[in-house]
Amino acid sequence: MKKVLIATTALVMTAGVAAAEVSLSGNGRMGVVYDGADWEFSSRARVVFTLSGTTDGGLEFGGSFRADQAGDGATGAWGADTGNAGSVYISGAFGKISMGDVASAPEALFGDLASVGYMGDSQGTANGGTNNIPYLTLDDGTQSALLYTYSAGAFSVAASMSDGIGEDLGSGGDDQVYAVAGAYTFGNYTVGLGYEVIDWDAAGVDNTTQLELAAVATFGNTDVKAYYADQQDGIIDAAFGISAATTFGATTVAGYVQQIDAIGGGDVTWYGIGVDYDLGGGAVLSGAIQDDDVTGSDPTANFGVRFSF
Repeated sequence: MKKVLIATTALVMTAGVAAAEVSLSGNGRMGVVYDGADWEFSSRARVVFTLSGTTDGGLEFGGSFRADQAGDGATGAWGADTGNAGSVYISGAFGKISMGDVASAPEALFGDLASVGYMGDSQGTANGGTNNIPYLTLDDGTQSALLYTYSAGAFSVAASMSDGIGEDLGSGGDDQVYAVAGAYTFGNYTVGLGYEVIDWDAAGVDNTTQLELAAVATFGNTDVKAYYADQQDGIIDAAFGISAATTFGATTVAGYVQQIDAIGGGDVTWYGIGVDYDLGGGAVLSGAIQDDDVTGSDPTANFGVRFSF
């Protein structure tokens, strides 16, 4: 049934267009979450649209968005139809240009620290996301942004910027974020640098900059990621983190530690560990526990099943 639906959708949506395709996929989850005070149920289901095509000259183009990101029909203020969710791209020998809700340049090259649990939490989201410190990016909002990536042999580069419209990162105005990054891959190792700037749209607020060093390594079935970030004119002095994920048979164990050194004190360390068990057929049994060293903060936990369709 799934193949028939995909084929029918592609035929209807791309009739008369050469080398174009529209496919459907999806994901879901169901389980329980402990937020440090109470247990509650947590479930969701999502449908993902993936679009792709090729021009007569060989350029590839496409995009993707979830059904819930299609847009607000009443106001049109947020969604894939306004460039604030989902993304579109075009690529060729010149590299790849993406627009929409895209990653920053450093995150595009190095990825995130390992996620844990069936909700995919990591990087300082131990307490319901209230202590979220984004990994390798100063921008943690949703806005229309541009990302360029290019690879030549062992070298990769990336550049990104947001338009800042409606993106208030704390100044009370429209704040733009610019970033560049470069990476070098040799064998199973990748190292690189990233540099980011927040252009604060507020009088008397200096731009915040961040220099980042990242490393990624694979040892058999084990992946390790680490980074160090030095920030200027921001709320933190430095941040660092490391994660590891290893798979043996149907089981994957992952964990992370991340710390920020705040200016004037208030340093925080987050950590978490999770276990996944692949049930086959697109179902994964998953659980995790996370905590931090904030006084009065309790551990959080989740357990459930993730689905992919």
